[in-house]
Amino acid sequence: MKILLAVDGSEHALRAANEVAASAARLAQPLEVLLLTVQPPVASGLVRRFLSKEALDAYYRDEAQAALEPVTGVLAAAKLTADTHVVVGQVAQTIAEFAVCHGCDQIVMGTRGLGGVKGALLGSVTSEVLHLTALPVLLVK
Repeated sequence: MKILLAVDGSEHALRAANEVAASAARLAQPLEVLLLTVQPPVASGLVRRFLSKEALDAYYRDEAQAALEPVTGVLAAAKLTADTHVVVGQVAQTIAEFAVCHGCDQIVMGTRGLGGVKGALLGSVTSEVLHLTALPVLLVK
């Protein structure tokens, strides 16, 4: 079974990683984990004008590392290895497309209450991923 674990550095993402680790112990078949963090692109053209590509790349790398580090520790403790991917793009759309392009059987991600009508129960990214994919999605609170 191939699982896409999408993380953003939140406590909910860490809980999702713990759930993947626990699931691996229960499954009879080996678990293949793809670990993905999506960095939203710097939106402003003005920012891009004043920052070099190298500076932006370093920013994305630092943000990704902060999101991935706690999760990789959880997976390592469970003796799971993961192929790690960092992508810059629209978060929900990238998660949904990545899962399909890489032949994933399931997406696992945390939820986040973000206020407002759309995010009242689930985070807006979570809601959008559910809308965009036909794959099973395991949401972890």
